[in-house]
Amino acid sequence: MAGADGAGPADVVGRNERCAEMVGGYSAGPGGDAPVVKPDELFFSTTDRRGLIRTGNSVFVRISGFPLEDLTGAPHSIVRHPDMPAGVFRLLWDRLLSGRPAGVYVQNLTKDGESYWVFATVTPLGDGFLSVRVAPQGPLFEAAKQIYRQTLVVEQQARAEGLNRRETAEAGMKHLQRTLGTLGFGSHDEFLAEALSFEVGVRRRLASTGYARPHGQGPTAEVLRSAGALEGQLGELVERLESYRTLCDRLSHASSRVLEVARRLNKAVGAAQYASETVVATAPVLKNVARVMAQPMDRAVGALEELVPRLARLGSLVADLRFRIALAHLHNDMVAAFAAEVVDGLAPHTSLSEVPLLCDALHDGVLEMSERAWQVNRELHEVAALVAEAGLRLEEFRKFLGQWRTLVSRRGAGPALGRLLEPIDDEFVAGWEGLEMLRELGRQFQASVLPLDPAALETWLDRMRDAATASREEP
Repeated sequence: MAGADGAGPADVVGRNERCAEMVGGYSAGPGGDAPVVKPDELFFSTTDRRGLIRTGNSVFVRISGFPLEDLTGAPHSIVRHPDMPAGVFRLLWDRLLSGRPAGVYVQNLTKDGESYWVFATVTPLGDGFLSVRVAPQGPLFEAAKQIYRQTLVVEQQARAEGLNRRETAEAGMKHLQRTLGTLGFGSHDEFLAEALSFEVGVRRRLASTGYARPHGQGPTAEVLRSAGALEGQLGELVERLESYRTLCDRLSHASSRVLEVARRLNKAVGAAQYASETVVATAPVLKNVARVMAQPMDRAVGALEELVPRLARLGSLVADLRFRIALAHLHNDMVAAFAAEVVDGLAPHTSLSEVPLLCDALHDGVLEMSERAWQVNRELHEVAALVAEAGLRLEEFRKFLGQWRTLVSRRGAGPALGRLLEPIDDEFVAGWEGLEMLRELGRQFQASVLPLDPAALETWLDRMRDAATASREEP
């Protein structure tokens, strides 16, 4: 396998705070490990399905300390560090074997026995894997290292208890998942999307113009221009998805709060129904109205309850889309890095032979992004419809509640039922205010349909691929 052997703002802040608490404070650097990989550098390698290295770039050669001829044909585990937990690779392989790209913080060893850290992305491609790796600088890096240390202890204990390799990896994986849950992540996939998005975001700020070569000419310069155009389009998607994530977290919080209020209100209505039974002899109409007004409240609660799993699915789709767009950024950057080396005279034109593979990975990524964007937009409409349904039912309930209040007064049932009015009124006000918040968020969602034009992205990919092919044929 290539490269790996070796919420609203409040949610994000909360996760970061918990991560910082885990490591005793936040540190963006690699801690006690020497920072071998520069912030603007990218590793690249490909392997077959068995993990045997096929190709590697100059950064991989230089930092690993192995000559390219020693790396070629060797298992990628040649750079594996013994302190890496097996559970990490179990999670990684589970994703890869399901056909999805993956990522992981990895500690590797150089030929001389020195350690270095990378955030490795691995993408299934054809009959093998393609990996692009970056220097880890995001806020989740230190927490990941601490989790790894804890997981390693768990796995050592598992081995001491006689568990085999598979069972030990399973124990490590479960510990990782539990720990991520305590940090506020619903799944490893959610953590992965957050980590890669952070790493790519930091990298973009540090190396946003690192591959610009205005003096470049010919097909290689066209590769760079195409990469620059893709960068611009992907950047717009990243910004839109950040707003989606914020909206998802806000909507999730708001819907949970409104659902809690609606359930309390439903209980209060149940109490009103029961109390109306006590005065049925003198005011039978109260019983009928109380029974009727319970129906829209039941429907409102049902809509809000359905909203919870819908929002969870929407959040998962947005997280997956964020991961795929961030991965496309890295693949596009890798293309630009190869071309920049050629323009600078640091590599021959033949080094662009890797660009078609990266274009293949980008093409597959564009197809997946298009599918996820369609799913996200569909879920947005469904969520907005559920919010509207809950609003209609609460509005209907409010009308019946008004009738019931009037009848309580007219029938002289105040002494018997008046004590029930205040909690119903209070809960309804709270629920209505929360629903208005949901409605506003729903309107923002509908106005933020994700604009993804796969044809435009494919056009630049085709130009990039053609230019790379032409450049390799240059002397």
